[in-house]
Amino acid sequence: MRLNGTQTIETVRLILRKYTLDDAEAMYNNWGRYEECFEYLPWESCASINEAEERIKKWIELYKDNTFYQWCIELKESKESIGLINLHNIDEDNLSSETTYILSPKYWNKGIMTEALRAVLEYGFEVMGLNRISADYFSGNEGSQKVMIKNIMKYEGTFSERYCKSGVFYDSIQYAVLKKDWEQKNK
Repeated sequence: MRLNGTQTIETVRLILRKYTLDDAEAMYNNWGRYEECFEYLPWESCASINEAEERIKKWIELYKDNTFYQWCIELKESKESIGLINLHNIDEDNLSSETTYILSPKYWNKGIMTEALRAVLEYGFEVMGLNRISADYFSGNEGSQKVMIKNIMKYEGTFSERYCKSGVFYDSIQYAVLKKDWEQKNK
């Protein structure tokens, strides 16, 4: 397994790169402040641009660690920061990882997150040498499920009331893809 930290990835429409403090305002305005972006995530939205800056400062510090993989999703054409995608809970012994992502509502249903996830899966399998990448979503978030299915992730199970957010329990639905299935599909 090769752990080289967050490296820039380019797709047809996107640049996936490290966050910088210059992204704080766009992060806050495009997705960080929107409750609907965090409705199905265990984290809370940002209350201010200052809070967005503080989160980014933590990420910048974490970029020093070659096991931290968190990308800013930037539109190539406009250079606009519109979301986040990561690989986390990296298990070196079992060559596996999880992924989480979030996107500005302005860009939902345009295939952008499908494109970003495809690039991160490819990076995980081909560059890092992972064998398995999984993702889960809160029950009710069918948009996330569609992104996973489009990237040949397969349903693995439902974890009843796995997350509690604002006093409400949510089931977690897990999908995953194996390197051999990814390679077979992308030959």
